[in-house]
Amino acid sequence: MSNRIAESFIQDLVLRSDIVQLIDGYVPLKKAGRNFVACCPFHTEKTPSFSVNSQKQFYHCFGCGASGNVISFLMEYAHKNFIEAVEMLAARLGLSIPQGEYNAKQAKHSSLYDVLRAAMDFYRHELEQDQKAMNYFQQRGIDAETAQRFALGAAADQWDRLYNHLINKKFSAESIAAVGLSVRSDSGREYDRFRGRVMFPIRDRRGRPLGFGGRSMDAEAQPKYLNSPETPVFHKGGELYGLYEAEQVTRSLEYLIIVEGYMDVIALSQHGIVNVVATLGTATTSEHMQRVFRLTSRIIFCFDGDSAGQKAAWRALEAALPVLSDGREVRFIFLPLEEDPDSLVRKQGKEAFNAYLDSAMPLSDFFFNQLSQNLSLETPDGRARLASLATPLLEKMPLGVFRTLMLDELAKKTRLSISSVQKIVPANPELPSYRPAETASTARKTPVRLGLTLLIQYPHLVQYIENTAIFKEVVVAGIELFAAVVDYLQTHAKQTTASLLEHWRDQTEGRYLERLAAEELMTPETGVQAEFKGILLYLQKLAVEQTIEMLWQKASSVGLDDEEKSQLQLLIQQQKNNE
Repeated sequence: MSNRIAESFIQDLVLRSDIVQLIDGYVPLKKAGRNFVACCPFHTEKTPSFSVNSQKQFYHCFGCGASGNVISFLMEYAHKNFIEAVEMLAARLGLSIPQGEYNAKQAKHSSLYDVLRAAMDFYRHELEQDQKAMNYFQQRGIDAETAQRFALGAAADQWDRLYNHLINKKFSAESIAAVGLSVRSDSGREYDRFRGRVMFPIRDRRGRPLGFGGRSMDAEAQPKYLNSPETPVFHKGGELYGLYEAEQVTRSLEYLIIVEGYMDVIALSQHGIVNVVATLGTATTSEHMQRVFRLTSRIIFCFDGDSAGQKAAWRALEAALPVLSDGREVRFIFLPLEEDPDSLVRKQGKEAFNAYLDSAMPLSDFFFNQLSQNLSLETPDGRARLASLATPLLEKMPLGVFRTLMLDELAKKTRLSISSVQKIVPANPELPSYRPAETASTARKTPVRLGLTLLIQYPHLVQYIENTAIFKEVVVAGIELFAAVVDYLQTHAKQTTASLLEHWRDQTEGRYLERLAAEELMTPETGVQAEFKGILLYLQKLAVEQTIEMLWQKASSVGLDDEEKSQLQLLIQQQKNNE
């Protein structure tokens, strides 16, 4: 099947599919007013926050923020790639897929994923021929089943073995370089980035390889670990190794363990501890935290017990504080010196590691233990120093019960009243809310943003736009995207929220439009038309005001010609009539 499918067919497929019927086949839905609800299939919860709207043909979880249309659901829940999701929907409707062109960016990214998958398959085949790599994994205690589940492989110690293989597979040199698999020498020769290493493919939640980690098999070789560089499809600051493999074993991620190394993930998984992931050779970021908290409300970090482990844990704590809204929990495990999760579970077994999990340290304990080191809390100076160290960190926390309890603990340790601590650590009204259900609704609502939200949720409102010239005349944030959506709706009849969003899939604006589609409007449905017309009138008035101001400025600097003078008079009269 070609990666190029006509966009008109994809749009028709989305319009003809019934999202309620599709999702109900995977997750039983219950009618609740105009929507259908269920416990979210993308994160663990007890109270349903997953909503499916048949009019919009759109789903949204108010707990974890997951949202999308029928194609998105199959990609995220059934772990299908884009082409596979389209094929499944076409088969449900009894349609055959025509060949054609579709979004150039989608096609480009699809071709990059194809290169990466071909490389992963090549590395896996190479492992079977590479006795040194096979011995390495056997010495590390990795069995064949685990090696297959994690798609482990090997890169031969040759300059261009993979590169030549991919070229022979008809992939271009540009696409091979774009995904970081080749490097160009000063002489202009292309050679393999990974050579003489065991290979760990890094896959997204759909199972697509995004990049690779390569570990040297020789103790003296440097660097010990080598990761793919940043590419159009791979951003290491937000990806987690092992997440795809964990979700293949269990959909119920009651908690996630975050470790530091690939082998830690693999060893724990082989011993039956499957809900474990690793960052990709980088410190834990807030992006990591936000992503994990969409999947589960409980995170356990596992670090070595040395000073490096303590520092890594502290960086993880700092990344966690801004997203620790109520109901979320973070704990820490520190293993004995000279041990890591890989070595400990192989020496002592699953039960021993689970004992560490049971005794994991709460974030609050780690926070105050670290800050209190080398301080005497029996002296005013020590207590003042603790307050000084804690204040800038606690200010990062979102408002809620957990933040209040942290302030209460600080009050106890510093022997201050809670009111005094609240003055020292005031609530920051500018701090963004990290509760996914509130992210869109608490964002600043400008008329343009509200108008775009109405248009996304009620595409038929485009019929009330008579003068598209105002989108070129007015200068205001967001107007370009508003104009683009209007233009698309005017040239593509009978669109739904779902089909509209499909047009922007894999584009920078797409995720923003999804948030607007999921936003709860205060406007009752009976008042939507009047509100939208009011916004159009506002834009029209703003365009007049801005043009008048521009003409006045020109008049005071270089003067106006006769045509511009007449235009200014007409606009001033129009402005008076609108008052």
